[in-house]
This record gives sequence, C-alpha cells and structure tokens, in this order.
Amino acid sequence: MISIALLLLIATIFVFISNQVQADVYIQPIIGLMFGALYSKDRFEEESLVQHTLQCCIGVISLTVIWIEKKE
Repeated sequence: MISIALLLLIATIFVFISNQVQADVYIQPIIGLMFGALYSKDRFEEESLVQHTLQCCIGVISLTVIWIEKKE
C-alpha cells in the first residue's frame, strides 16, 4: 500500500514538472499489471536535441511525460 501511495506522489510530481517544462502528457491503459517509475534521456547528435521521458505506471494506467530541449 505504501508503494502505491509513493507512485501516486511521483505521478503528481511528474504532472507539476510537465507544467514547468511545457511537456506532452499521455495517460494510457496497460494490458497487464505494472508498477514503477522511470526517467530516460535520449540525445540526438545530428540535430543537437535531447528528449526527456518520465513514466509512472500504477496498476493498469501509465502516465508518460515527454519533452524535447534543444542543446546549442
């Protein structure tokens, strides 16, 4: 029960982050059962872009926050 409460807190923080960085937020159903959170950072050398992904999975719902920043 504590882990679900922690994941709900993380999902709330992800929503606040999405407002700060003007990110896209996706709420998607999952086939199966999954719990956890992740952060991914992908660099695209050719275009000097960095894509950030935050994802929080709680049961059968996935909250994904994605934004791209341009590096000079």
